[in-house]
Amino acid sequence: MELRHLRYFVQVATDLHFARAAAHLGISQPPLSQQIRLLEEELGVLLLERTSRRVALTPAGALFLEAAQRTLEEADRAVLIARRAARGELGDLRIGFNASAPFIPQVATALYAFRQACPDVRLSLTEVAGTSQIPAIGEGQLDLGFMRSPQRPAVPAGLTATLILEERLLVATRPDHVLASRAGLHLSDLGSHSLVVYANDRSGGFTEALFLLMRAAGVEPRVAQGVREVSTLLGLVAAGIGITIIAESLSALQSSGLVYIPLLDDRATSAMWLVHAEAPPLIVSRFLAVVRQAGQGSPAP
Repeated sequence: MELRHLRYFVQVATDLHFARAAAHLGISQPPLSQQIRLLEEELGVLLLERTSRRVALTPAGALFLEAAQRTLEEADRAVLIARRAARGELGDLRIGFNASAPFIPQVATALYAFRQACPDVRLSLTEVAGTSQIPAIGEGQLDLGFMRSPQRPAVPAGLTATLILEERLLVATRPDHVLASRAGLHLSDLGSHSLVVYANDRSGGFTEALFLLMRAAGVEPRVAQGVREVSTLLGLVAAGIGITIIAESLSALQSSGLVYIPLLDDRATSAMWLVHAEAPPLIVSRFLAVVRQAGQGSPAP
């Protein structure tokens, strides 16, 4: 039995007239009558009562009609699902991100726009510290990941990293700190001040890169406290434990207990990258396109 046999039967059962059904199906009447007879022979059941003046459903035919209609509806739905999946409109998208990614307007805009454009894609968002995203993507546990790195991340064959944005670094401190009234700072101004920083296992290389920048400016970092969460980082600064250096996007976390001062050094910047497969599946490609459009300030498709 093939789906076309069910479609033939449903049309005849709907029209209760072989000639009209054949016209609707775009075939001639004799082959249609033959296909219905073959279907009845295969089932071993009489589905239609035929006379010279009318066609009627048998009780078995009426029940078979309901089942055949459900089967055809499910078949059509399966075709639609396959086509939508092939267009990247269905499925799962597993995204890794670092702590600051949600505060970047381009990232937040892209996530919102993708949800609007592809509401039937299941987004799974997981905070993953540092470079741990790279093996997770390579092993298929994540589809892509947002991560910070001052240079293009080193990724294995088959993966690539797309630059999302570069942003300035800021000094965060209490409003009553000696540096708080400054309009801008240089790294060389920070030598005598204690720092609150991300612990190495949470920084994704951010803390190490920051220390290299400070040492290149002739400043040896003085660490007062290492932390694992952005809320703890800024909370301890507000408590006066030390100052900290953050990417500009995190200044969206406004607080009466903090002020943010830009670093003026040319190299005092941070970059956000999107790591993904070089030949990504269509669903990932659609997300990449939305991220690019979010960066251009244009609406998502």
